[in-house]
Amino acid sequence: MSQVQLSCGVIEGLRRDDGVTEFRGVPYAAAPVGALRFRAPQPVSAWQGVRRADRYPAAAWQEASAMLGEPIGDDCLALNIWVPYGDGPFPVMVWLHGGGYTSGSPSQLLYHGANLARSQNVIVVNVGYRLGVWGYGWFRHRIPDADSNLGLRDQIAALGWVQEHIAAFGGAADQVTLFGESAGGFSVATLLAVPSARSLFHRAVVQSGAADMVVSPEEAQRVTELVLAANPALLDDLEHAPAAEFVRAQRAAMKEPVARAMSDRVPQYGMPFLPAVDGELLPEPPLQAIARGVARDKWLLAGACRDEYHLFVYAPPYNGGKSMDALREVDDSSLQSRFERLLPQHHQQAWQLYSEHVDVDPARSRLDIFSAMESDRLFRVPTRRLLDAHAAAGGQSWGYLFTWPTTLMGVPLGTPHVVDVPFVFDNTESPLGRLFTGGGPGAAALAQQVASVWGGLARGEMPPWPAWQAGHDAPHYFGPDGNGEPLLRTAYEPLWQDALPPPTEESS
Repeated sequence: MSQVQLSCGVIEGLRRDDGVTEFRGVPYAAAPVGALRFRAPQPVSAWQGVRRADRYPAAAWQEASAMLGEPIGDDCLALNIWVPYGDGPFPVMVWLHGGGYTSGSPSQLLYHGANLARSQNVIVVNVGYRLGVWGYGWFRHRIPDADSNLGLRDQIAALGWVQEHIAAFGGAADQVTLFGESAGGFSVATLLAVPSARSLFHRAVVQSGAADMVVSPEEAQRVTELVLAANPALLDDLEHAPAAEFVRAQRAAMKEPVARAMSDRVPQYGMPFLPAVDGELLPEPPLQAIARGVARDKWLLAGACRDEYHLFVYAPPYNGGKSMDALREVDDSSLQSRFERLLPQHHQQAWQLYSEHVDVDPARSRLDIFSAMESDRLFRVPTRRLLDAHAAAGGQSWGYLFTWPTTLMGVPLGTPHVVDVPFVFDNTESPLGRLFTGGGPGAAALAQQVASVWGGLARGEMPPWPAWQAGHDAPHYFGPDGNGEPLLRTAYEPLWQDALPPPTEESS
């Protein structure tokens, strides 16, 4: 099957010789240009004849990066689809890419879905969505008919497209699993709490994600105004101003903290563009909604990598290109200043705990202490909160911790952010997969194990380890034995109980 009849026309994919048909750049919504720039996604116009789905879509507007592999442009609301040979109906896995809500693309090589589709007999769908100020800005005070949370609305529109059209590809619309990593994981966790998305997917996988990465409308508007103040000429015609000028103006907001989870306990730096709890699309903070049981009918698999933040501390270009010699010059006074900036109300307690309990690797630096705290603050503690909330509300949950060690660019990084992705997509033997995992038979064997768990979940099979119980922190390990390591170390519990409290306590 290489031709598929959709409601708007016929598309023709690429029938590969590896047992998969690939459809590239299938539009699920009209390009968000002109009057549509700050509007919810609109339907695609019909076309005549057969449309060749042989080119990956443009990446949403962002800073240029060699990691993208595709040009940046307006025509970004599109899907890449991998369909295994056979009759189906196949379970469907819908992927939301990461990139801090300001970068990334559904066409990045680490996300190539052919191996996962073939080995697990599932359809893999990768989604493009608006990023940065286009996806998560707040323009209602400037443009009366502007919509909020456009990136989320794009993701929901893509899920709606899947419900309407995936049967034509041989897919089962009643077996849709939503999965994503980093900002994609944040998105999946957030969509668990969006009323209009609840009927569009049935199971969820949150990789290095969280349900507390949201802001208030006031914060979203403040960040948007920082962008506009950086280039007042944009105000002359917001709907038609050059997109590249918006990208440059966004830099003014990137160093500004936002009140993550609408709380002053933990300011969030580096990610100013986040979904807003607008009382409309997103009625309440996702973690609180999940704790109330709004998603208890959905199976949830969630986890983190053991050393998430090592990627951003030690690996160029993610660390700004700093050399190891420069990193080793960072003294404890500087580290304590970082703690104070990120945990203003708890920095002394945090510094005391982490400096006491973190064993610094001599191949790295004292920044291991800071990295351990950031790994917990951004990923491991929020994952624990999400699993506990869902399980306590009666939902079926499973937790995991990746422990596969890797060396990137000559630096031993433990198990950093992103290292799980090539295992999930069974791409450890690709050039980029080998860069992150080291490749080889061991990595390939673990990739088969991981892909089978993710694919099994999509087929309605429970993961082969005990379900998560609220308050019992015992994740499954992917990689060398974790020696009983929890997502949150017992010594750190009192700190995070106050800094990132469970939703029942935060709302009381």
